[in-house]
Amino acid sequence: MKGDEFKIILEDINEKFDTLIEGQNLLNEKLDRHIEENREEFKEVRNEFLLVRKELYEHRENTELHVT
Repeated sequence: MKGDEFKIILEDINEKFDTLIEGQNLLNEKLDRHIEENREEFKEVRNEFLLVRKELYEHRENTELHVT
């Protein structure tokens, strides 16, 4: 009788670990998606920043030409 109860408890623990592992895997996948989305967004923002910096530099050069 005690052996059967122990087996039932072990099966229950195994099921809970399986559920925990599945949840962890889903969380990892979600984090990976967010990392990739953030990477793409960072690239877009960086490109926009570089464009604005270039335009500002060009504007500055043109303004300095008019001052002299």
